[in-house]
Amino acid sequence: MSFFAELKRRNVFRAGAFYAASMWLLVQVATQVFPFFHIAEWVVRWIVIAAVIGFPFALLFSWFYEWTPQGLQRESDVAPDESSARNTGKRLDRGIIAVLGLAVVLLLTDRFVLHKNADDAGGKSIAVLPLLNESGDAHEDYFSDGLSEELIANLAQIDGLKVIGRSSSFRFKSGGHDSKIIGESLGVDTLLEGTVRRQGERVRIVAELINAADGRELWSQTYDRELKDIFAVQSGIAQAVADSLKVKLLSGHSGSTSRHRVPSFATYDHFLLGRQLIRRDNPQSLPQAVAAFRQAVALDPDYAEAYSGLAMAESFAVESESDANLVALGNRRAMAAAERAVALDPELGDAYGARGYLRGSNDWDWNGAEADLLKAVSLDPGDGRNQLRYGYLLATLNRLPEASAALEKCVDHDPLMPPCWYWLGRIKAAQADYEGARQTMKRVLAIDPEYKTASSYLGILSLLQGDPATAREIFVKLDRPAGLALAEHDLGHAAESKSALDQLIAAHAMDGAYQIATVYAWSGDSDQAFAWLERAIKQHDSGLVGLTYDPLLHGLRADPRFAEFCRKMGLAVPAGKGAGVISQG
Repeated sequence: MSFFAELKRRNVFRAGAFYAASMWLLVQVATQVFPFFHIAEWVVRWIVIAAVIGFPFALLFSWFYEWTPQGLQRESDVAPDESSARNTGKRLDRGIIAVLGLAVVLLLTDRFVLHKNADDAGGKSIAVLPLLNESGDAHEDYFSDGLSEELIANLAQIDGLKVIGRSSSFRFKSGGHDSKIIGESLGVDTLLEGTVRRQGERVRIVAELINAADGRELWSQTYDRELKDIFAVQSGIAQAVADSLKVKLLSGHSGSTSRHRVPSFATYDHFLLGRQLIRRDNPQSLPQAVAAFRQAVALDPDYAEAYSGLAMAESFAVESESDANLVALGNRRAMAAAERAVALDPELGDAYGARGYLRGSNDWDWNGAEADLLKAVSLDPGDGRNQLRYGYLLATLNRLPEASAALEKCVDHDPLMPPCWYWLGRIKAAQADYEGARQTMKRVLAIDPEYKTASSYLGILSLLQGDPATAREIFVKLDRPAGLALAEHDLGHAAESKSALDQLIAAHAMDGAYQIATVYAWSGDSDQAFAWLERAIKQHDSGLVGLTYDPLLHGLRADPRFAEFCRKMGLAVPAGKGAGVISQG
């Protein structure tokens, strides 16, 4: 008993309690604070180990030493009548109370603030992986892919839920990828996956919601319904996901189809087929896409979404047409379909997106295009396609910071969508951030190694950075006569440059006037550059959308003819602070 009394007198118990409480508080603070500074977990582990190892030393220290008014002294050197152990004990009591008070505050903060915020933030992002087609017929992929896209649209109506766009999630269509890798690649917490089997007039859909970090199943359901009930199934899956993630569907909306016209299944089937065909990187599929969308609107003349799909298909189908009359006719049909889509459903973002794209690309109606694309973005802010179209337009208007902001939103919702990254790179190059543009183009190629426009632009960046030899290697490998003419000029090879330019003119005089103009502009032949720009206007060359910001044309900007040429296109003359659109009135 005398030993325990001595432990008490020397405040060993109090010192041990104070040390334990202080170390526990330190570990808790480290655990909650370190992640914000990306400090490795092993640092916290070593703090815990050090705290445990230090505990007996703290007890020994309190046994052998005592705080006195003269400072720290060995306990054996302090006379009993001079000992201040009693006062030290009171101070330790107050210290223990203070530490425990801080611990309680920390616990309450973690439980009701930090933990609550984590609950609110976690599990609020999702990617819909392409539903697997289990019908045994590869031609049925259009149906399973189409349902996957519709689920993306339905889930986009969930308030507070970030939904990854189709272009990114469909890059994992082949399957076999680890859920954690997918989640990290797309920046999401949850994944929706499943299977589709269509037999006769029935469809069987198995949907599963999983935690991306560990593959744990959060919810699953099997739907065995008639095809005519497909829209109810889609809405049911969206509601189940919302319930599982404890988020709410937007008021009054149980899914994308509830806001718009619900067609018959036969009509919907043609629509899904048309949408699948238009997404293929194959010009031969475009007439088939047009036919499928036409069949859909023939079956249901009031189906706005089919008209917006038809508008884009008609426009894409004539892009490579050499007959100007056929191009004009196809573009008129495209615009008529877009106008019809907007008239049928004034709340359909895709309709405004299609019309805005056509107004900008085909009609050079920049004001009308901007109004439509702003409407499209406001109606469907999570649709990366509309953010891409809007950013593309803003770049044309030389409003580069705004264009970057729009494209950043595009890659936020669709992080593996190559065109968004490509145009971000083009904007960086226009702002003379050549190294930033290079890294962005490499990002494009990391996503899609076959994205040749990004590979080609790496050659342009080499020219802009004063390395024509590297540029030449790139253009030779890609068989790009325009780039080769530029590189040979900078290398001082006049004959080789002219040969490449002659090859370009022979092959593309009728459909590549803008590209030819850039070669002359870079080479310093302003007269020929403007002559070919005039031809580009007559050809309605799509390359002219880069007129105001293309660094290959910088040599023309001081020429008075450049300002006049911009006005012909309804564009303001580029200035130091950028330029906008000139009134079309």
